[in-house]
Amino acid sequence: MAEIEASFRIQLPNAYKEFLKHYNACTVIDSTPLTIINKRCQIERFLGIIKNFSEHPYGVYDIGCCETFLREQGRNFYDEDLIGSELIPIAKLAWGDYLCLNFHYDKNNPSVDFLDYEESYECDPATSKIAETFQEFLSMLLSKNTK
Repeated sequence: MAEIEASFRIQLPNAYKEFLKHYNACTVIDSTPLTIINKRCQIERFLGIIKNFSEHPYGVYDIGCCETFLREQGRNFYDEDLIGSELIPIAKLAWGDYLCLNFHYDKNNPSVDFLDYEESYECDPATSKIAETFQEFLSMLLSKNTK
């Protein structure tokens, strides 16, 4: 994880680090609470840290691979002169969009945002906030029976 933080030049929230340690590139049983907010927020799979991602069947769900894909197209930062990343993808959505940690507005407490891939352009990502924090985002996914 330290390697990812150094590469992206950000500090991941502790709640997200713990989530990665326990679940890595997991699927979600029910994303209905998110689809109520935005019908396109159907989570295909959370991204993770995939060793030997180029040979792994789930390599396309590696955080670094997805971040590189977005960065090469300029869709995950607002300033072309920025060194590092502002939008770190954390989940791949069913229609090619992403959920991201958005460090653009607050470097220490990123929000969880929906990144509309089709509407995003170079240095002009189209995002909408889903939750103020990763912890708040996780609580949205929990059903009443599991809280």
